Amino acid sequence: MSFDDLHKATERAVIQAVDQICDDFEVTPEKLDELTAYFIEQMEKGLAPPKEGHTLASDKGLPMIPAFVTGSPNGTERGVLLAADLGGTNFRICSVNLHGDHTFSMEQMKSKIPDDLLDDENVTSDDLFGFLARRTLAFMKKYHPDELAKGKDANPMRLGFTFSYPVDQTSLNSGTLIRWTKGFRIADTVGKDVVQLYQEQLRAQGMPMVKVVALTNDTVGTYLSHCYTSDNTDSMTSGEISEPVIGCIFGTGTNGCYMEEINKITKLPQELRDKLIKEGKTHMIINVEWGSFDNELKHLPTTKYDVVIDQKLSTNPGFHLFEKRVSGMFLGEVLRNILVDLHSQGLLLQQYRTKEQLPRHLTTPFQLSSEVLSHIEIDDSTGLRETELSLLQSLRLPTTPTERVQIQKLVRAISRRSAYLAAVPLAAILIKTNALNKRYHGEVEIGCDGSVVEYYPGFRSMLRHALALSPLGAEGERKVHLKIAKDGSGVGAALCALVA
Repeated sequence: MSFDDLHKATERAVIQAVDQICDDFEVTPEKLDELTAYFIEQMEKGLAPPKEGHTLASDKGLPMIPAFVTGSPNGTERGVLLAADLGGTNFRICSVNLHGDHTFSMEQMKSKIPDDLLDDENVTSDDLFGFLARRTLAFMKKYHPDELAKGKDANPMRLGFTFSYPVDQTSLNSGTLIRWTKGFRIADTVGKDVVQLYQEQLRAQGMPMVKVVALTNDTVGTYLSHCYTSDNTDSMTSGEISEPVIGCIFGTGTNGCYMEEINKITKLPQELRDKLIKEGKTHMIINVEWGSFDNELKHLPTTKYDVVIDQKLSTNPGFHLFEKRVSGMFLGEVLRNILVDLHSQGLLLQQYRTKEQLPRHLTTPFQLSSEVLSHIEIDDSTGLRETELSLLQSLRLPTTPTERVQIQKLVRAISRRSAYLAAVPLAAILIKTNALNKRYHGEVEIGCDGSVVEYYPGFRSMLRHALALSPLGAEGERKVHLKIAKDGSGVGAALCALVA
């Protein structure tokens, strides 16, 4: 066989292998139907009391955590409140001035979480929450020195704490950590009340005037923020579903929340439900924690790359399996694993004879970000020059034009699967709540936040296409408006603190 014949044969083998991988990543309309039906089934299960011997920590289904927020803002709220947000890479503290006319202003300070708090297994709760309290003190010194100077004589400044990790929330201002996600592995925090941990460290730093009055999730914050800024919002206290129906995050992680009828949240004690309904409260926000959807893998599409990432590379194997197929933290890691695998088969990157010779960045887990994939996704330059530069800058990885064509096909298959799966919880919640049929010609808004839904090219278009293919159908999809809800974790937490 001549060199040209050998080259052509290898090229055909590469195309065949890549096409097969792309096929494995396809989410068909039939699969959307199946997943949506199962999601609704798991929602119902999660709203019911846990089976005997089960807890939220051991349950493989949807946690469906009551957020103890029983109303939504209408844009007329006023006040200055504090908000703190612990995310996957940053901690942010801010003060929010609600103007009462759907608008707000904000002062904020963002700090990167030190690597040793994420990587060191010997880190304790005191280390983490001590860091949060010190950054809070720095913020107060800069933006509220007068309140700080008053000490114990100051009227407490109410703080809403956005804590975007699974918690068993027992009231608006208390909740115990179920498990860490997104990189943290501080063992002694699990099972402890995170509000109490933060408040103790605030006191230790000399800030009795800062009172943590509300614990919330970034999705709850996104929902509340969108309700406040939207001009189409009706108050939940009227007993009707407001036009903003869902708050969701598609970023480093993914999760969502929605308003559920209190009498359907049977996991809440009957006496509490009766009390709330007697007070005129008809709905409560439910934090779905949909990153944990189908951890048993009964229905989620699964490739060998998903298995490797979950079992060998993630910090929480067996959990958040939906998130590991959808969120920005894992999109690049999926592609990186595929590239290493295709190299091992002798199909790509053959200038490197062994895995040991591959660039270190390519063999390092989570080195490839979803931002790189976003550049590759829409590259239409000659010879895919943008893709070439992106791979060189991020992975120190030289590629041929033929390889770049195949890599772009893989990127598009990975992002499409993510967007199609992202449509499943949205369709399921809209169907379960009957939100599209609450009003004649009724339309609904979904407040969205996160880098993937906001910045990844075509993600919202692909998500909408999947909604049209889902049980909602094209007619239902046309009634859904995806709105970017800015600063949900800050404004939403402040709104939680206002109602606490």
